[in-house]
Amino acid sequence: MKRNKIVLCFLVIMVVSMNLWGCQTNDQAKGQRKENAEVTYIQKKSDVDQGKADTAKREVSNMKEVEKVTAASVDNDIYVALTVEGFDRFFLERIRKDAQDAIKKKYKQDHIHVSTDRKISSELEAIEKRLLKNGVKKEQLKTELKKIEDDMKG
Repeated sequence: MKRNKIVLCFLVIMVVSMNLWGCQTNDQAKGQRKENAEVTYIQKKSDVDQGKADTAKREVSNMKEVEKVTAASVDNDIYVALTVEGFDRFFLERIRKDAQDAIKKKYKQDHIHVSTDRKISSELEAIEKRLLKNGVKKEQLKTELKKIEDDMKG
C-alpha cells in the first residue's frame, strides 16, 4: 500500500512538472514576434521610380501585425499589399486603415491603395521582382497596377 502511494506521488510530480515545462516553452514562443516586417526596397534598382513605394513600405513595416510588405508606385498612385498572419487576421480592416493613415501622412495628395489579400500580395511581389530586374516599362506598370486596383475593388 505504501509503495502504491509513492508511485502515485511520483507520477503526479512528473505530470505536473512536465506540464509546467511545456507551458513555459509555449508562452515564451508566443511572446516572440518579428520586430519589423519583411521588406525589399527597390528604389535604386529600378528604371521606374519607386521612391514612394519604398517610403510607404518603411512606414508600414513597423506595424507589429504586418509580417511582409510589398508595394509599387506609379505617378500619384501607391499600391501596398500587407501579409498578416494568425490571430491578427481578425483585425484586417483596422490594420488596412492604420496602414493607409500612416502612408497618407507622408503623401497627402496621392491615391493610396492598401490590401491584405494574398492574391494581390503575390501579384505585387511578382511586379517587384520584375522591377528589380528592370523588366517593366512605365506604361506596362500602369496597366498592371490598374488591373490590381480593379481586383482590389472586387
